[in-house]
Amino acid sequence: MKIGEVIRKYRKERQLTQEELAEYLGVTSSAVNKWENGYSMPDIALLSPLARIFGITTDTLLSYKEEPTDREVVRIANELAEKSRGMDYDALFAQGMGILREYPNCDKLALNILPILDAYRAILGAQEPEKYTEDILKAYQRLLKSENADTRKTAAQFLFYNDINRKKYDDAENILGYFSGREPEYKQMRALLYRWQGKVTDAYRIYEEQIQTGYHAASEAFTGIFALASEEGDSGRCTMILEKQEQLARLFEMGRYHEIYLKLVSSLERRDREESLQLLSEAVRGIRDMQKYRKSELYSHMESGGKDIRNIAFMLKQGFDNDETAGFLKSEPRFTELMKELQQLTEKEEE
Repeated sequence: MKIGEVIRKYRKERQLTQEELAEYLGVTSSAVNKWENGYSMPDIALLSPLARIFGITTDTLLSYKEEPTDREVVRIANELAEKSRGMDYDALFAQGMGILREYPNCDKLALNILPILDAYRAILGAQEPEKYTEDILKAYQRLLKSENADTRKTAAQFLFYNDINRKKYDDAENILGYFSGREPEYKQMRALLYRWQGKVTDAYRIYEEQIQTGYHAASEAFTGIFALASEEGDSGRCTMILEKQEQLARLFEMGRYHEIYLKLVSSLERRDREESLQLLSEAVRGIRDMQKYRKSELYSHMESGGKDIRNIAFMLKQGFDNDETAGFLKSEPRFTELMKELQQLTEKEEE
């Protein structure tokens, strides 16, 4: 409600005429009439006297509202989306921006309303889409100054993709500064920007790195599930996870070492001497042949990883040196030979 409407409402509730209110405040009745009809506003020095006359707070006089709760934010956004079915885009945009002006500091509300206004431009056929685009962009740019990091990143993502669509690649490059180079969002956006800048090899490399990152995330999850199932004595689930892990590594062309590593862990837990030695032998051979998967077409734009091979060999050997689970193998000559091979791999120069 506008301040003029508030003044009229409470004046009438107090059964005051415009002339009587004007006399209380030391202004003309014409001034009060202009306030109530929205032609002008009372001087700031009159706000407190007005509030006292009406028996309300200045917040009520100015129609101040507390920030909406998360539930209220969702409700307001849903109501706007529902109303969009019965109005043209001009009306929808005006109502949406009016809501944001009513709660100018509520970032969560802005992040719910702005996507609706952006999406419905095409759905409802906005007459002047560019005009609305600029207003929406300005609103997102204001969100870049938010104290909340997630809000800044959400706004930055919208602005980035808008810059890409408009071929403003320098602006898109600047927007990437809102993200850490390690964040998945950053890598996706960086690869896309490389693509549109014509840096195809760099784009390929990032996508291939993301494939490997996805593999390792899924593999760690399988390992965690296997550990839980093993602790619960769920042999059926353990077998299923071992099979899935092997299939995953094969699908992502990660090499034999990754295909059988979890099976090796399982055989050590079961103290299966023969199977453990067989799988350890395969693991060592898999590390030795790891460069082959690096030459796979799937990872053809990534740098080869001689250093990775040494690190994997080192970690595996350290695991066997320090893990008592493998103690039952240490008297086996084959085990001793395999440990020597691992040691040699840790010292192998990068090819």
